[in-house]
Amino acid sequence: MKKNDYFYGECVDLTHDGQGVVKVDNFTYFVKGMLVGETGRLKVIKVLKNYAIARLIELDEVSKYRIEPKCSVFKPCGGCQLQHLSKEGQMLFKTKRVKDCLERIGNCFVTVNDCLMMEEPWYYRNKVQMPIGVKGNHLVTGFYKQKSNEIIPCDNCFIQNKLSNQITNRVKELMEEFKIYPYDKLSHQGNIKHILTKFGYHTNEIMLVLISYRNKIKDVNKLVEIIVKEFPMIKTVIQNINPRIDNVILGEQEVILYGNGYIYDTLLDNKYKISLKSFYQVNPIQVEKLYSKAIEFADLSKDDVVLDAYCGIGTITLSVAKYVKKVYGVEIVDAAIADAKNNANLNNINNVEFTCADAGKYMIELVNDNQHLDVVFVDPPRKDVHLNSWII
Repeated sequence: MKKNDYFYGECVDLTHDGQGVVKVDNFTYFVKGMLVGETGRLKVIKVLKNYAIARLIELDEVSKYRIEPKCSVFKPCGGCQLQHLSKEGQMLFKTKRVKDCLERIGNCFVTVNDCLMMEEPWYYRNKVQMPIGVKGNHLVTGFYKQKSNEIIPCDNCFIQNKLSNQITNRVKELMEEFKIYPYDKLSHQGNIKHILTKFGYHTNEIMLVLISYRNKIKDVNKLVEIIVKEFPMIKTVIQNINPRIDNVILGEQEVILYGNGYIYDTLLDNKYKISLKSFYQVNPIQVEKLYSKAIEFADLSKDDVVLDAYCGIGTITLSVAKYVKKVYGVEIVDAAIADAKNNANLNNINNVEFTCADAGKYMIELVNDNQHLDVVFVDPPRKDVHLNSWII
């Protein structure tokens, strides 16, 4: 088939990002918005050497797991891929995804338990970063439409925490009032690129960050004075300066406009200091379930020596410490290791040791030094684990 041809097909699988997979004559078509078991009329919109992209025109047979998306901008926004799939359908999809990865990539054939789902999967993200722009002579915040510089306006994102939604909207109003103009990607005029918030789920503390193109923000002190008065849970306001003209969000320079430049949150009874560039799991509800389940499956004892590979700011390391004799945490980002050490001191945890190093090379060194480990926790920040890590 060629571009603009119409055909009928059945969705037989979903990709990792929720696109439907349709196969015709052993050729694969990816179809956004189609679910497994559904059949329908499709239109070819792009043909490449090994696959094609098709658009769903009309459904003939509808999946029993299809539901109406909660968000009115679900389709144009693209920030969520599976709102049209029910909770049960998402559980099956995510469980199958893990099983497929283990079998196809790892050649590991084991029992995979059902994915642990959130009871209420809304308003959970504790980190929000929204671009700001102009539409119809008014400032808008939202998310970039896929593969474009167009912002899809969204005043109430259903997966961001409610406070961050409210604060982002109020900052936008104050920017209009004080004529603080957003940055324009095409003309490179204006100033504010993104409004970023971090939320301490258990502490109710908020960090507000204004990401600017220029060093100075007009009337920023007035804006800060108003916003912290209206939202006393804002413990710090930071200006992050990013003069780059690419898609990197954060710049190197920071100016603290209010507070100390950090907030606190707790995770499994440990307290964590969170700065602007600290990595912290974005789903505070599920991360506690995840860590608790991992600790349960590890069947730890007081004599165990444990390694936490890719430890970040030490959340797994410190969560495990009270169950075992010793925990080693390794992470290649030096700022994260500094945060991890501070968090250990903050919680008076003494049976941990943090090292800034490549996790794979560090594990080789442990083997060469005949260091005994009872359990290894692996939670890599990227798509995969460095191959050298698997020698243990």
